[in-house]
Amino acid sequence: MTASLLLAAVAWSLATRGGTDLRDLVVVLALLGSAGVAVRARLPRDPLLVGSLAALLTWLVALGPLRDGLSLETARIPLLVGAATLTVLVVARLDRAQRELFVTGLVVLGCLHAVVVLGEFALAVAQGVPYPSRPASTLGSATGLGMLLVATSVLTAREAERGGGRLSGLALGLQGAALLATGSRTAILVAGVLLLGYAATRPSRVLRALTGLAVLVGGAMVAWRVATEPLEQRPHLWQQALGRIAEHPLVGAGTLPEPYERSVPGARVTTHAHNELLQWGVEYGLVGLALGVLVVVLALRRCRSWTTQDCWLQVAAAAPLCAGLVDFTLRITAVAVVAAALAALATTEPPAALPDEPVTPALVGARPSSARAPRSPSARTSDVRRRWRPGRPARRGPPASPPR
Repeated sequence: MTASLLLAAVAWSLATRGGTDLRDLVVVLALLGSAGVAVRARLPRDPLLVGSLAALLTWLVALGPLRDGLSLETARIPLLVGAATLTVLVVARLDRAQRELFVTGLVVLGCLHAVVVLGEFALAVAQGVPYPSRPASTLGSATGLGMLLVATSVLTAREAERGGGRLSGLALGLQGAALLATGSRTAILVAGVLLLGYAATRPSRVLRALTGLAVLVGGAMVAWRVATEPLEQRPHLWQQALGRIAEHPLVGAGTLPEPYERSVPGARVTTHAHNELLQWGVEYGLVGLALGVLVVVLALRRCRSWTTQDCWLQVAAAAPLCAGLVDFTLRITAVAVVAAALAALATTEPPAALPDEPVTPALVGARPSSARAPRSPSARTSDVRRRWRPGRPARRGPPASPPR
C-alpha cells in the first residue's frame, strides 16, 4: 500500500510536466502525506538533526514568502524540501518487499516514458521538426528526463544482474535509446561513463562491443548538439551567480526570478544559474546554504556503513543529484522526489518489523507456547524407553483395585 502511494506520487508528477504547478504539487504532497500516515513515518530521535531541519525550513520561509510575498515561486523551495523530507521518512520505514516493489515500479515508469520519447522523436523526424525541439515526454524537461532515464537504467541493470533475463535486457536497451533521443549532453556523458565502468568489470566481449557502439553513438549526439547550439553559457552563469552572492552574502538577493545576462546573442534567457548550490546562495545567502549542507551532513551521519550498501542504488541516487550541479532539474518536483527516494533506499536499512504489523513468531524466530513442534523418531523412542523398563510390564491405564 505505501509503495503504491509513493509510486502514485512519482507517476502523477511525471505525467503533469514535472508536477511544478501548484495543484500538482499539492496532489504530490497529499499522496506523500497519505503514505506517511500509512507507514507511521516519524522524525528521527536526533535533536540536532531535527533542530537543524526546523531552522532550515524557518529560514527558507522567512526569506521566501515572508520577505518577497506569497507566491508559487517564493514557496517552491520550502515545499520541495518538505516533500523530499517526507519522502525520505516514508522510504526509511518500508520493508524489503515494499522497497523492491517501488524499485520495480520506477523501472516500469522509466520504460513507459522511454516509449513516449521514442514516439515523439520518430514523429519529429517524420515531420522534419527543426532543432532545438527535443522530446521530453510528459516531464517537460529533456535534461531532467534524461537523468531520470539514467537512474532507471541503473535500476534495470540491477535487476538484470539478479537474473532478470531477456526482459531486463530489452528494457535496458529501450531506455538507452530514449536517453539518446532526449539529446541531453549531461545525461549522455554520465551514462557513457557508467557504461564504460560496467563493461570494464565484465569479461564478455559482446558486452564490450555493444558498449563501444553505444559510446560512439552518444559521442556523435553530443558533438551534433555542440555544433548546432550556441556557445555553452554555464560558466558565464556561474560567474554571474558568484557576483550576486558577493553583493548579498548572508541573506541572499531574494527568491523572485531575475534573468541572467546572456553570454552570446543567441543564448537562451534563464533565471537559474544551472547549479543548485550557487542558486541557493543567490536566493538564501550563505546562511541558507550552510543550513542545507548541515542537514545533509547530519542525515548522512545516521546512515549505515557505506561498504554494506547496494552500489546499484548508490549510483542510481547519484545521477539525479549530480545533475543539480549543472542544471535546474532538482527544482522539478518529479526529479526531487525520485532523487530523495533513491537516496533513502541507498542509505537506510529496511526495518525488521513495522509497528503496525503484528509481530509473528516467524519474524522473531520464536515458537508460540501453544504450538507443539513435531518430534523426531529418536525422541519418541527415548520416551518409550523411559516409560518401560525390562522386567516391568508397561502400565496401561489405571491400576486394578485389589480383591476384597
